[in-house]
Amino acid sequence: MSGHRRSPTRREILALAGAAGATLALPGRGFAQAKKLTVLSHRVHHAAATAGPGGDATAAWRAATGTDVDWVTLGDVNAIMERLLREASLSETSIDVGYLLNGRAVPRNLKLFEPLDARQASAPIEAFDDFAPGLVEPMKLDGALYGVPVRHATNALIYNEALFAERGVALPKTFEELVEAARKLTYKRADGTSVYGLAFTSVFASNFLTLARALGGDYMTADGRIVCTEPGMVKTLGILADLYKAGVMPRNFTNLNNEEVTTWMQQGRAAITVNPFARLVSYNDPSKSQYPGKFKALTVPVAADLQGKITYAPTVEFWALVIPKAAQQKDASWGLISALSSKAGTLAMALNGNGPTRLSTYDDPKLKAALPYAADEAAALKTARIHLPAFDEQARAHDIFVQASQAAVIGSMTPEAAMADAAARVKPLLPS
Repeated sequence: MSGHRRSPTRREILALAGAAGATLALPGRGFAQAKKLTVLSHRVHHAAATAGPGGDATAAWRAATGTDVDWVTLGDVNAIMERLLREASLSETSIDVGYLLNGRAVPRNLKLFEPLDARQASAPIEAFDDFAPGLVEPMKLDGALYGVPVRHATNALIYNEALFAERGVALPKTFEELVEAARKLTYKRADGTSVYGLAFTSVFASNFLTLARALGGDYMTADGRIVCTEPGMVKTLGILADLYKAGVMPRNFTNLNNEEVTTWMQQGRAAITVNPFARLVSYNDPSKSQYPGKFKALTVPVAADLQGKITYAPTVEFWALVIPKAAQQKDASWGLISALSSKAGTLAMALNGNGPTRLSTYDDPKLKAALPYAADEAAALKTARIHLPAFDEQARAHDIFVQASQAAVIGSMTPEAAMADAAARVKPLLPS
């Protein structure tokens, strides 16, 4: 959801009348049948696919093919990726379908999985162009498709509307107004609580880029050209450095983690953060939050002089379904992927708390009723783009950028020097 290593719970959804699983299409009827398929995933993926208001998204396909699905689930993202890549590198594996995080979809890893174009041509997943384009391209290598997007987390600004009202601050319509809002929302409340106008974890490049793209800044272009030394990125870091120096951002900015940010937001100690839309659920949780129902999401507003001139691209992290080359039941694997990726399967999982990767899913009345922010997230997903293009040294490039950005914000380097240093260190890591 990036050299990201997080796996946030997507949503808590209220019970809805009618289970979508009963109406699932049955892709895969003509495939060679297998008695059992093994899927490697996170526990959250398993829950979203099989349980909740949307029903079991695999049920109709299993009934039609007589195939059982054995879910091998882990709770740690790194452990899942290590297991999947290890299994995929074997000459033969029992894993038939895996969930691959986009940050690990680098060339050397994608080569371990089955190209899917021939299968899509002969037994197509319906309306493939319905998937958000920013989730499809990263799963390609040399033009060939290796994964089907199944779950996403797209970043936005999350804010506490109660604090905005308390300070008489209007919602910002430009990036400049956002900066001023953060300043005005930095204050001490009547009960003595100190409030920071802006707080986010600095260990993810995507959080910096979520802001920078509103100023036309970025780290790299989709084709791998380094642009972090250009004005938009440098200006963003300069603004953040000013906010940090003014006390608008926490002094422990470089060590702040997502759990702390969540707690600060729930307690009213921070007014604005950068996080996926899905975090609204935990922020608004009445059992944990002092401001249940008061948290809303806002797409980062573009700078005044760029409005109408650039298309803002929120950062996104996502998972895709893949078939290891060493898998032994590839026809059946494709059948299950087709079922989960169908319009009905995507809706069922969305109602169970999954981030839907199809744009049309957000138009469903049941999902709109469950997610007050459905329209906003759909609009963001339409133009969303991953934080870094895929290349084998992507993880190192991510960490270099984060270190340089942190140094710029806390004032140990100027933004210009920090980005020049990052660019020089990353350039040798890029494919020739």
